[in-house]
Amino acid sequence: MKKANNILLKVLGILLLTGAAMKGWQLLTEPMANNDIWSYRPFLIFVIEFEIALGIWLLSGLFKKAAWLAILACFSMFSIVTLYKGLTGAASCGCFGSVHVNPWITLFAVDIPAVIALVIFRPTLSFLRKQESIAVFVRNVLAPLPSIPRFTAIFSVGIVILAVTGCVLAFNEPAKVTSGYEVLEPETWIGKELPIIEYIDVGKQIKKGIWLVLFYHYDCPDCVTAIKTYQDITKLAGNGVFPKIVFIEVPPYGQLVSQTSPCTLGQLPETKDWFVTTPAVVLLTNGMVKSAWEAKVPDFDTIIETIAILKDQKLFISTKHYSKTLERRWC
Repeated sequence: MKKANNILLKVLGILLLTGAAMKGWQLLTEPMANNDIWSYRPFLIFVIEFEIALGIWLLSGLFKKAAWLAILACFSMFSIVTLYKGLTGAASCGCFGSVHVNPWITLFAVDIPAVIALVIFRPTLSFLRKQESIAVFVRNVLAPLPSIPRFTAIFSVGIVILAVTGCVLAFNEPAKVTSGYEVLEPETWIGKELPIIEYIDVGKQIKKGIWLVLFYHYDCPDCVTAIKTYQDITKLAGNGVFPKIVFIEVPPYGQLVSQTSPCTLGQLPETKDWFVTTPAVVLLTNGMVKSAWEAKVPDFDTIIETIAILKDQKLFISTKHYSKTLERRWC
């Protein structure tokens, strides 16, 4: 049992270091969307540093009982996070960087088996079977104590590794625009000409007039709702007050919008990768970005009120009346 526990801890330590290395490589070579906690660069750096530290600890053989408790808590937490991602429809668990693995596969092939194995091949836990003082509990968890030279050497090496990897990841963020990919940040476009308009196949068409541009991915659940909402608005808004709507598909392409849609359809080319948080909406006036929304879809009231402000409230003074008219049509 003791030998099996030692082997298990080392295997999990190698797994943690492998995952940390793959996530680290992704941070150094690919831009991050930063649209939620799971793609927030500082958080990912923290996770990588945590996995490196825990992996080194497991491989060192120091404080084996404490290491067992730590890795059991870690993989229990991993199981909860992976389950959440699976339930929310995430395409990847995010455990292995650029290698996308379905959360359900990771949950049932890695996380849960690791927790079960740790429970089966556990160290002697006599301190859990009776009430003891905190001092006795700590002494049992940390036993056997390593020699000071060995502990100092391993601790020093670990600190150096964490410091180096942390600095490398923190100060080597990849470029946002290259020949192979481009990070789209619509909220930084306000007041400028749409910077990617030349890439859009219907770019010349949307350079004139007022347009509401929706960027979407075919596998984005929120995009499905947004597209349906805007198609319904387009069918109902027959008095010309609401701006024209164009749906821009971000590669990879899929079958989400029918060619018979009442809205104009367009695409970004597959010549490069496009990183954008969808759904993303941009309000254009003669090709100039007047307003933008990321990871959310403004309703028709918000859009009309925005246009009213831009037009000094001259052409759209009856916003509330128009909204109520549309609401009656919806019913």
